[in-house]
Amino acid sequence: MADECTVRKAVRADCKDIWEMFLQSQAMLDVTPEQVKFSKETLQRDGFDCSPPLFHCFVAEFRGVAIGYALYSYQYSAYEGGLEMRVSNLFVKEVYRCKGVGKLLFEALIEKAKQQKIVGIEWMVFNWNRTAIKFYENFGAQDLTITEKVHAFRISLSE
Repeated sequence: MADECTVRKAVRADCKDIWEMFLQSQAMLDVTPEQVKFSKETLQRDGFDCSPPLFHCFVAEFRGVAIGYALYSYQYSAYEGGLEMRVSNLFVKEVYRCKGVGKLLFEALIEKAKQQKIVGIEWMVFNWNRTAIKFYENFGAQDLTITEKVHAFRISLSE
């Protein structure tokens, strides 16, 4: 199936599909649409209506239908001494999982990072998501909680 799938840079017209898939990803976490602070309008504004965009995105398509996406941005790493890619969300619709679509999306991220001479790629995974952890380990990813003995923290400043 992955051989019939294409991965491309997202365009503004993809916002509806990306938004709907984002809501699906949140539903898996028992988050209702009313609890989500992010909106389709925010997605359009921050990714497609401002310059430079605050994030970038790849979309995976199967027969012209969006079936997955990878949303990312960049941040400076003082540890590595250069820009690193920060993956906010990689999602594949449930019926298309374990068919190589996530692999195509992640390979697109890696290729983009290599082209831009990015020093590394970082993301977070829930500790209960063993399938995702194994997926990333197959790419050679290291769990920084174990190897670097670090924990991720956040202070939410949005209402």
